Amino acid sequence: MSLQQNYNSRTLRLIEYLGLLIAKQAGKAEFHLYEGDLRSTNPFEVNEALDAVLSASDDVESLAEPVARFIRAVSKALDAYPEPLYPKGHLLAELESENAALERFSARMQQLSLQVRKEEGSSRQNLAALKDLVASTDLLGSHYVRLQNELFPLFEKTQAHHSCVKLMWALQDRTLALKKEVLADHALLALFWKVFGQFFFLVQTLLYRERQILFPVAYQSMVEAEERSVPSMIDKKELAKHLFVSPTGSLDFVVLEQIFKLLPLDVAFIDSEDRVAFYSDPPHRIFPRSPHVIGRLVQNCHPPKSVGTVEKILTSFREGGEDCAEFYLSVGGRFVHIEYFAVRSADGSYLGTLEVTQDASHLRALEGEKRLL
Repeated sequence: MSLQQNYNSRTLRLIEYLGLLIAKQAGKAEFHLYEGDLRSTNPFEVNEALDAVLSASDDVESLAEPVARFIRAVSKALDAYPEPLYPKGHLLAELESENAALERFSARMQQLSLQVRKEEGSSRQNLAALKDLVASTDLLGSHYVRLQNELFPLFEKTQAHHSCVKLMWALQDRTLALKKEVLADHALLALFWKVFGQFFFLVQTLLYRERQILFPVAYQSMVEAEERSVPSMIDKKELAKHLFVSPTGSLDFVVLEQIFKLLPLDVAFIDSEDRVAFYSDPPHRIFPRSPHVIGRLVQNCHPPKSVGTVEKILTSFREGGEDCAEFYLSVGGRFVHIEYFAVRSADGSYLGTLEVTQDASHLRALEGEKRLL
């Protein structure tokens, strides 16, 4: 690993220790050798060490275990660092409030699970209340969506060392997958408790990393102008004076904006440098977006497990090997159809990629004909 950043000596030591954990060469002797740095660090140095390692990896999920051991090793220092007091109305204040609610849910989940396990036989009937509690936690998913679409883009724009969010996103996806597994029927109670334990552990893990590392670092790195702002928009009256003109007609931009909102499609355009340049915002949007994604690398708008597919599509479009790609999947009970199109100039130069997403459940269910109102 080439360390060309201007890291201080303690951060370099943290990077070395994390490297030993990854190589499975960190025992008690190595811990004691680095203990002084591990016990005296802060969230900013920990974030830099994580970034140095994660940014150099093509598979951040494979580093989940050594990273977990690393964070446990620096936990005393993180716990001792004073938590910032986020201003009322600040994004981080809202996310921290959600974290507090998730902490209460986690505590209730732990209490109820211990109670159920103490009951004789731990029967399936006794598990019903615990499963109902897990099923009721809609905040878990919505909290992760806010992080991915609001905080992560801001963090990337304002903090040079931002690779930790890639692993966090992967762990968030894993947590939600485990939630589904907890709610499934299990032939063996032992299997249920194994899955439940993994789910509970990841919920706690992510809460801790947000509070002790991500939030303090993000708060320092985000300037006030970026904390509450959205990309500047042309005044509506000024907008109405402008026209979109083509050989097939013209539209003023106010009308064009409303058309995008009415289309039964979600549309996004990725420019030739792989950055999000535009997205439509209809009320029926399938995948959440926020204005903070504008200018963001599209690779960072997807969970780590999907980045390889995104790269493959963009590379094939850029090199001219393909002009379109199609996917369809089930999302929350809906049949979702997604298409990607290479956008090219008249001379064939690659201009970018158009993404078109549609809830095709209704179309898929149609039968026969309808010719009258």
